[in-house]
Amino acid sequence: MIREYETTFIVDSLLPEEQINATIDKIKDFIEKNGGKIGQIDRWGKRRLAYEIAKKQYGYYVYIRFQYEGDLIKELEREYKLDDSIIRYLTVLIPKIVLKKEAEPKKETPENIQEEDLETDDNLEEKTPE
Repeated sequence: MIREYETTFIVDSLLPEEQINATIDKIKDFIEKNGGKIGQIDRWGKRRLAYEIAKKQYGYYVYIRFQYEGDLIKELEREYKLDDSIIRYLTVLIPKIVLKKEAEPKKETPENIQEEDLETDDNLEEKTPE
């Protein structure tokens, strides 16, 4: 059964940009080499941490969404632990209800409706109560 996961990890922001990119590529390659299919990678960038971690106030956040069939999570988290440039990580299974909501077509909201889509009828007469 194919399951969808999302993982977020924080890389030490004091590292050079090349090393941050190398760490992200390393995790991406690890997922793909072990049979995972990456759907989305978001680099949130350098952000202030909610609390200091190892005397660091900032970190470089990365979000990866992927599909995998089997048990990759333990191996992925072991990989995180072995990499000194990663200071925190979290991997979660995306619940089926969330996947169903994402698959549903979006309802049109006032922000999505274009001005030309609005129908106006100038021939309507205002009715007065009798």
